[in-house]
Amino acid sequence: MTEQTSAEVSGFLPALKQRREFVSALVILGVLALSYIILGNNMWGGNPSIALTNFCEKVGTGIIKEPMNTFSNLAYVLVGLAILWQLPSLQKEGDNPMNSRGVFPVIYAAGSIYIGVGSFAMHGTNTNWGANMDWSGMLFFISFPIYYNLSRNYSWTDRKFIKVFASIFVVTASLDVLSSNTNIILINDYSGTDDLTVSGIIRDYLWSFYIGIWIIQEVKNLTNNNLLWMVAMPIIACIGLSTTAPTIQIVVLSIIFALFAYALNYYQGTLISRSHYPYLWIGVGSYVLGNIVWRYGRDGMDACIPEGMFQYHALWHLLTAVSVYAFYRYFVSEKARMQN
Repeated sequence: MTEQTSAEVSGFLPALKQRREFVSALVILGVLALSYIILGNNMWGGNPSIALTNFCEKVGTGIIKEPMNTFSNLAYVLVGLAILWQLPSLQKEGDNPMNSRGVFPVIYAAGSIYIGVGSFAMHGTNTNWGANMDWSGMLFFISFPIYYNLSRNYSWTDRKFIKVFASIFVVTASLDVLSSNTNIILINDYSGTDDLTVSGIIRDYLWSFYIGIWIIQEVKNLTNNNLLWMVAMPIIACIGLSTTAPTIQIVVLSIIFALFAYALNYYQGTLISRSHYPYLWIGVGSYVLGNIVWRYGRDGMDACIPEGMFQYHALWHLLTAVSVYAFYRYFVSEKARMQN
């Protein structure tokens, strides 16, 4: 080993030591990858190639059933690792906890990695447990901004945030696993064509609910607590982004959004000042474009080419990974909070 190489190594090791969260994530990902290979060869790798995800790509044999839809999820993992790598080298206190080495950026990065690992499991294995991992990862990530914003608006302690966030996630994820494997029906023929199931509430209503509440929170801060915009924007998004959602679902969600908008408007708390340009709009634009692309990646669509290397659903993964990173940069841009 040359003197220059030795110096590079001696400088690299302390850098890794200062990034213990990043190193821990790499170790966990390595264990998961090894477990996937071992279990895959003994379980789903030998199972018949049955499509359970309905996302166009032809389901192959082996331990990776949908290669393009599977490996594109590594974009979320890379985003999470990049966030962990960028954490400040030293713990520091400040007005913006997302710009520190505290619990919030670590949870956000973990959420991005969780999305990638969960969706990798679903598309890679085409199993029910893979689908459970996918949905739990999505719920973990999309619920974080809601409770984070509440903690900033109403001055929650870190302990209170963790208790609320963790307890609600555990309950909803557990219900998803239970309901998806038992198909519990609450109301028969609820929308005229479909039953209302517990799984449907968690995977359709709750997902849309979290997105709508997040929109209300950001509009609240951007418009200085303007109730009209707080009510209108989540409803517009719900109608515009919905694909096959029944009308009654949109009506129920719209009523819920209006009630929450009024509550957050009345109990205003402390407004948050963030720089919306460019990262908020990059995040929103990437997600909206991804939502459009997602519609082309379903089985039966004219654009669907099952054997093709290009898959619209894989592009959805890439676009929404851009959104995840852009929203992180948006949270980092938070300035001093505006007291009322």
